[in-house]
Amino acid sequence: MQTQIQHSTKHTTTYNTGIGFHYYPDELHYRSTDLDYWLPKLQNLGASWLTLVSSTNRSIPETFLSPLVQSGIEPIIHIKTDYIKPLDIDVIKSTMHAYANWGIKYICVFDCPNMRMAWKTGHFEHKRLVERFVDCWIPIAQLQIECGLPAVLTPLYQGGIYWDTSFLGAVLEAIVNRQHQEIIDKLVLGIYSFAGGHAADWGRGGNKTWPASQPYRTPPGSQDQTGFWSFDWYAEIMANVLGNIRPMLMIAGGARQTQINNTTKQNKDIAWHTTCNTSIANAMLSGHLPDYLLNVNFWLLCADEDHPALDDAWLSTEGDITPAATELQNIITKTHPSMITLGREYINSLNTQKTLKHYILLPRFDWGLSEWHWNIAGPLVQEHNACCGYSIDAALLSETVTIVANHHEISLDVESKLKQAGCRIHRINSEDLKVISRKSEMLSNKAMM
Repeated sequence: MQTQIQHSTKHTTTYNTGIGFHYYPDELHYRSTDLDYWLPKLQNLGASWLTLVSSTNRSIPETFLSPLVQSGIEPIIHIKTDYIKPLDIDVIKSTMHAYANWGIKYICVFDCPNMRMAWKTGHFEHKRLVERFVDCWIPIAQLQIECGLPAVLTPLYQGGIYWDTSFLGAVLEAIVNRQHQEIIDKLVLGIYSFAGGHAADWGRGGNKTWPASQPYRTPPGSQDQTGFWSFDWYAEIMANVLGNIRPMLMIAGGARQTQINNTTKQNKDIAWHTTCNTSIANAMLSGHLPDYLLNVNFWLLCADEDHPALDDAWLSTEGDITPAATELQNIITKTHPSMITLGREYINSLNTQKTLKHYILLPRFDWGLSEWHWNIAGPLVQEHNACCGYSIDAALLSETVTIVANHHEISLDVESKLKQAGCRIHRINSEDLKVISRKSEMLSNKAMM
């Protein structure tokens, strides 16, 4: 059957290098201050893609996502669950629609279904594993299509307890047998492409080039899909089962600093990490990787100090930078010099020209306006010679904004929006309110005397 390459879902931006990163390995770094810090650094690295971890009960805020999209970085949202199970579609429908409305194109749900750890204890060993996974994934794919998004198939662990190439073939056959043609037409395959201790070109050519390799068995002198070129092996399977190669979306890949040398059983050195990843970046930038591969997202941009993945981070919050990151910056400086300043310019563009020095922002309530909040605001207005009112738009035009409200009265989303616009924020807490309230009473008593 002749292979037909389709890439109707491929997204391009003015500065699409095809290179990106997997952001933090958790979902704790989506504040406006995080964006302000990382966006210029991502642009310096030539990043046009970014994998972001999320969950079914905690979505990534628009204030973090929209600036990424507007600055030319394509977010890939990876929604992970404690284990693979049928999800309540009504629970995630609003989140999926919101992401689509914010310009997100790629959302991946679940992770590594060919591994025991992805399933509830004892469920991996039950019969019909592939069919049970497809039962869980199909409703997700249908929801994605309903939202105008491609149906992103969950990435598999390279190799794995259930061999990934066998698992993928069985999943695709199940989709075909169930006659989900619309899903097939809009399918994008999520993948991992880790180097796995090998050279950057390990596995290139797929099973056609390395016919001696079989599931669970790679003879000496042969190669398999456990290296960076895993996508070549997956492409063969898609061509055989579907008759064409659908686009592939790299959730994470490249060489890891914590990689173990298969021969010595010691950690690979930093020179290997640098050389391998530099070769991969050059291959993507020069167009030497297959057209069906949408991106190369390197693992890992950053991690917290106490996170197990910290040693894999390319950058740190302390400003440390790996040799691989330095080399990539040098390459981007030569090939895409305008990207170096793009991130900072975009952040600066968010900081609208301020026409006010200080604004006191008060909450509105369904039942009307609060005299108590007005009384609290009075001393602040006098002390700071500030403007005062209920308008968020007016507050956006102020250098400093004092919020006289708790998080329920004026939300953290509003606070994030103000910070993103370059406003310095001070929120009055309960202790402050007691002091200010006493000042207000004193002023009132003086006025009456």
